[in-house]
Amino acid sequence: MSSVNNADVSIMSNPTTSDSLSSLDQQAISLFEQAIKKESQGLMSDAVDLYRKSFKINEQVDKLYRSIHLPNALHKLQNERGKNYITKVDEHKVAKINVDKLLDSFKHVEAVAPDFLNGELSGFEGEMTIKFANMNINHHHHHHHGMVAAAVVSPLVHLPNDIWTYILEILIHCSPESWFKMSITCKKFAYLGFGQSTIWREICQLIYPYQKYEENQFYLQNPTLTSSIDDLDLPIPLNQLQILPQYNDSWKFMLHNRPFIKFLGCYISVVNYYSEGGKAEFSNAWSNPVKTITYYRYLRFYRDGTVVKVLSVLPPDQVVPYLSKHNKVLPSSISELGKPIFLHDENKESHKIYLGKWTISSTGEIHIIIENGSVSYLTFHYWFQIKSLGHINKHAKLTWVRYNSVRKPTQTITADGEETIDDRVGEIMEFSIRNEKAFKFSRVKSYTHTN
Repeated sequence: MSSVNNADVSIMSNPTTSDSLSSLDQQAISLFEQAIKKESQGLMSDAVDLYRKSFKINEQVDKLYRSIHLPNALHKLQNERGKNYITKVDEHKVAKINVDKLLDSFKHVEAVAPDFLNGELSGFEGEMTIKFANMNINHHHHHHHGMVAAAVVSPLVHLPNDIWTYILEILIHCSPESWFKMSITCKKFAYLGFGQSTIWREICQLIYPYQKYEENQFYLQNPTLTSSIDDLDLPIPLNQLQILPQYNDSWKFMLHNRPFIKFLGCYISVVNYYSEGGKAEFSNAWSNPVKTITYYRYLRFYRDGTVVKVLSVLPPDQVVPYLSKHNKVLPSSISELGKPIFLHDENKESHKIYLGKWTISSTGEIHIIIENGSVSYLTFHYWFQIKSLGHINKHAKLTWVRYNSVRKPTQTITADGEETIDDRVGEIMEFSIRNEKAFKFSRVKSYTHTN
């Protein structure tokens, strides 16, 4: 839920139009917008430079920007999400709400169609509105008297709850966003979408059987010669009903408290660091110039245990669409028509896509192994811990735990034709993670489980 302050209300009541701006103000606004875009991409050095240029032209450019864009943005949000979207609420009172109890109170709420003939309805302006609507009177003529046209009631309102629940389960599989949006439309759907155990069970069954648990790998990779592995023999059974008692026999509680990897999107880490340069010749400046360097780490996980890893200076809009296990390199640039341009520069590390394997422990620690990485004789190992982003975005962050490499066995042939084995095989090199930033998950609608 968003809110606006007094300054925002003042801007909304006295909006500024872009047509009334001078050419200098328009230039300042343009630079300010470019700075916002660069900042959203993590390019802080470019953003700061553009912000400075815009404020040099107009010291009040930030207020000017808000006076132009805020009213339109708020009006659009109100149209999309309801007139109360920008209403300020008491967050402390909201935090005290028992959501499960509230949802349970909606259990017997039914969607009732209004009776247009007798004017018996709930939630409408009154029976006169309904009667006038049935008389085909032009409602625009009477709109200022409080009369509005009655909307035609959909016959879907008569569907039983079992059918609606089945529809919601289908949406969970094909469009999770649609399931969520449908569940917040009214009290009835709020209970059906969030208050039923069957819905949370469906979500858990889509997630946990596809997690590659570290504890199970020894048994799965070393099956007995006489018989196949029984599910009950695994440290973490694939049958979620065997695990449910550990989570108070609640699917919802399991989903909130049992960490997991998300597949339909990617994890992005944005790292900014500062590089101090040298002074120009004959410079009288007190300090050296400083440049902000930005680079990104990308991770995308697949159900089959494959993970895609990229380290690049390219921003997300140039990487995310092509982050796939079926690609070996990223496009060097994007054409004016929006098409990728591949130069196939094998020496360009920032454009390479590396494949690896991932596992997750029962405590939520992720282990990634990349055999064929940027250094041919090293195997790279990454460890992350799954965390949540706030109270709502559960299990959406990966924090660094360790990062090292192990030297592979290498053989060389001497001039005499003898083979020598490197005595540094198995040597472990630890890398510093002091400057690394956590990964945050971003949903990508175009991603599927196999693309």
